[in-house]
Amino acid sequence: MPTIAKTHARSAGLFAILLVTTALCGSSPAALAVEKAPAAGPPLSVSKALMLRAKGGRNPTVATDQRSGAVYLAWAQEVAGPAAKQGKKADPVLQVLIARSNDGGRSFGPPVVVNSPQDHVVSYTVSPTQVAVGSRGEIYVLYEHNDRDFKVPGNWKWGRGVLRLARSEDGGRSFGPPIEVGGESVEDAVTTIEMLNLFAAPSGDLYASWLDSREVFAYLFAHQKEPPDDAYPPYQLRVARSTDGGRTFAKSVLVSKPTCGCCGTKVAQGANGPLYATTRAQWKELKGSYDDVRDIFVSTSRDHGVIWSKPIKVHDDRFKISGCPDVTSGLTVDSRGRLHAAWYTGTDRHPGVFYARSEDEGKTFSKPLALLADDWVPYGDVKLALDAKDHAWVAFEDRRGEQDLIQLAQISPEGTLALSPAWPGTAPDVAVQGETAIVTWGTQAAEGEDEGGAIRWLTASPSQAR
Repeated sequence: MPTIAKTHARSAGLFAILLVTTALCGSSPAALAVEKAPAAGPPLSVSKALMLRAKGGRNPTVATDQRSGAVYLAWAQEVAGPAAKQGKKADPVLQVLIARSNDGGRSFGPPVVVNSPQDHVVSYTVSPTQVAVGSRGEIYVLYEHNDRDFKVPGNWKWGRGVLRLARSEDGGRSFGPPIEVGGESVEDAVTTIEMLNLFAAPSGDLYASWLDSREVFAYLFAHQKEPPDDAYPPYQLRVARSTDGGRTFAKSVLVSKPTCGCCGTKVAQGANGPLYATTRAQWKELKGSYDDVRDIFVSTSRDHGVIWSKPIKVHDDRFKISGCPDVTSGLTVDSRGRLHAAWYTGTDRHPGVFYARSEDEGKTFSKPLALLADDWVPYGDVKLALDAKDHAWVAFEDRRGEQDLIQLAQISPEGTLALSPAWPGTAPDVAVQGETAIVTWGTQAAEGEDEGGAIRWLTASPSQAR
C-alpha cells in the first residue's frame, strides 16, 4: 500500500507567471463538446512569459486581492543548506517565499521569507505552498513542515507532516510567527498531514483541508510496524475552520473516508450557501477488480463544516488505478451559487480533462465538457478559478508528448468554450483579477540538472482584452 507521502516526483524546478485575456477572433475546436456543442468562442490570447531571477522554485500558487488589485505568488525555494557527508547527496533545503505585484502581475517586488528558520519545508504538486487572501485583505500562507525529530515507531520511514500557517496584515510585506494547524493538542490524535489546501471564505472564515493518516499512526503505535497492504487503515479527508483570522483553528472534522492517499484536496463556498469539499475516494464498487475506483467526489456541509453529507460523485468515470495519480482537481462557487468542478480522469471510456457544474448545491452535475480528450491521456493537474462575470477558467496539464504542456480554457455561463495555445510547463495554478487570468506553473529541471532555471512572468497588453 503506498503511503500518503513521498511518491511525489513532479516537484517543479522553475516556475513562471502568465497573464491571459481573450482575443477578438477565431473559434474553439469543434471536437470539444457537451451534450450540445457549445457556441464558438474567441480563442484565449496568451502573453509571453518573462523570468524571475531565482532558480530551484517549486510548486507555486497564486492569489489576487480583488479590492486592491494586488497579486500574490507563493512558492518553495531551494536555498543553500548544510554540506553533504562524503559520498552522499545533501537534501535540498527549502524556504517558503511570497512576492507581491501592485501592477496586475507586470512586475513583482522582492520576495519575503514566510517560514520559521527551524522548519523543514517540503513541497510537491498535491501539497504546495498555498497562498490565500482574506476578506479584509489579510494574506495567509499555508505550508508543510516535515517533523523529522518525531519518533515514529516501527518501519515507517516517511517522517511526519505538520501544517504551518503564517499571516500578514500589511499586504505580504511581513509575516507573524507561523502557527500549527491540525496539531496533536487540538486534534487529540497523533497523525501526519499532507495534501493541504487553504480556502478563505467570503464570510472571513478560513478553512484548511488535508488528507490525514491518524488511523495509520494508531496502528503504528499499537503494533510497532507499518500495516500490511491487505489491512491498511483508510486515509481521511478532514477540514478545520478558523473564525479568528487564522490565529487559531478548531479541531478538524472528518468529511469522508476512505480516500485516495495521494490526491489533492479542495474547499469552496459562495457568498451565501453551503460549504463544499472534494478529493478522490476509493470506491470499492467494481466486483472482481483489485484496483479501487478513484473518481472525484463532493461532500456538502450546511453548518460551516460541522456535519458533512455523504460523498457524491461528480461523474461516474470509474477511473481505476493501483498506484498514486498525484493530481489535483478544481472546485469553486460562482455569484449565483452554482458549483463548478474540473478534473482529470484516466478511465478507458473517456480519458482526459473535464468540466461540469451543479445547479442544485452539489446533488447532481451537468454532463461533462471535455477540455482535453484522446485515446490516451496521462495524469494531469487541474486548477479552476472564476472571474467576476462567472466565467470559469481552467488550467490543466497535457502530458501526452515528450514535453509537458499547460493549456488554459475559459467556459462562459452560457457554455461558450475558448482555449489558449499550449505552452511548456507543469503543475499550474490559476487566479483571476478582473477579466484577466493569472497562471503560474513550474517546469522540470533539464535532464542531468538538479534545478531548473529562472522564474518567469509576462503581462497581457490592453489590446488583447475584450
